[in-house]
Amino acid sequence: MKRLFWAIPFLLLSFQGIAAPIKTISKLQFGKQWAFTREEVMLDCRSGDALFVINPSTLMQYPLNDRATQLMQSNKVIASSLDTILLNDPEHPNQKMSIEPFQKAALVLCDHSGDK
Repeated sequence: MKRLFWAIPFLLLSFQGIAAPIKTISKLQFGKQWAFTREEVMLDCRSGDALFVINPSTLMQYPLNDRATQLMQSNKVIASSLDTILLNDPEHPNQKMSIEPFQKAALVLCDHSGDK
């Protein structure tokens, strides 16, 4: 029993290294580039560089790139269409705001340290 008691903290600490980081971003940080209907969202990078944006109030996730869309369409992740939370571009009628700045910010979360 004592061995189990000492092993639990080590197990908990080891799982923290496995979990991918999630970054919270806000409209304040991006200004006029802000593309979402929410004032704040979370960015997530999964294996294979699948990028997602997450609505923090509902925890619904939305794909930010083709890899994430493939996972959604193959039912490997539960997600909704990104258009659900994208704002219309006021400078370009009938177009949504660009997601490129958010893709770049999410890619920073991807860990490629093992690639070298």
